[in-house]
Amino acid sequence: YTNYRRHGQMNVSRIGKKKSIDSEKDPYLLKARPGDSTACAGCGAVYKSKRWSLPAKATKPVGVKSKILCPACQKIKEGFAGGYVTISGDFAKSHKDEILNLIRNKETLSMGNNPLGRVMGIKDKKDSIELTTTTDKLAQRIGRILKKTFCGELVYKWSDDTKLARVFWKRDDPGPLNKAKKK
Repeated sequence: YTNYRRHGQMNVSRIGKKKSIDSEKDPYLLKARPGDSTACAGCGAVYKSKRWSLPAKATKPVGVKSKILCPACQKIKEGFAGGYVTISGDFAKSHKDEILNLIRNKETLSMGNNPLGRVMGIKDKKDSIELTTTTDKLAQRIGRILKKTFCGELVYKWSDDTKLARVFWKRDDPGPLNKAKKK
């Protein structure tokens, strides 16, 4: 699409794609495309019209011709993370259940749009909670929803050579949940 904006006497044009996936940096997306009506043997996602999607929970995929592992299930099986989220601070210790419920809800909502974005694992460490995700975007969204819901400090770091995000969220105030809204 092209947008024209007028700045004084000069026209400025911005041209870009609405949604671009950089498949060069994700080796799981480089493999040959599966045929239409292929289902994932791990999660049940169906590949149709060049897109993975989840069928309705109550229905089974209809017309499935073959079964393979989708890119997300391959990443989980091989331990290839696209994002890391580190959650720390006194608030995280005292509100662990609320934080994990928020993350699970965000993952469920995200999977409706992109079933390849999933939480791979959650490790409870002494001073923090560490999550691994299959995509860098999901890690970024989890950090954003933590910041929006509970305030705190949020830092993003991306690697230059691979499509990998590291997200750090921290809140030291162990106070009640509603105190975050006042800041």
